[in-house]
Amino acid sequence: MVNNIIIEVLSSVAEQERQETRKRQAEGIAAARKRGQHLGRQEINFPPNWFEVYIRWKKKEIRANTAMEILNLKRTTFYKLVNKYEQEDKWNIILMMFDYSSYR
Repeated sequence: MVNNIIIEVLSSVAEQERQETRKRQAEGIAAARKRGQHLGRQEINFPPNWFEVYIRWKKKEIRANTAMEILNLKRTTFYKLVNKYEQEDKWNIILMMFDYSSYR
């Protein structure tokens, strides 16, 4: 019985700490937004030599590991940029296929 009471007291203290931490975190986020500070990860930009290295990789002139070394990117970042680039490329092709000037 005493053990149950101790456990209840400790769990209630832990719950109060969690609530206080969340409250302070929310206040910090609100203050950062008010200052106009960026929250979260920074957006990944394409390196300046992306296109030439990407083309060489697609033509299988170089392997992916070599492309990553040339671009100074980690594996996940490299493939994230590949997906982003190919997605943009698909949209550009789709937009070029349709002439929207006749709809205006």
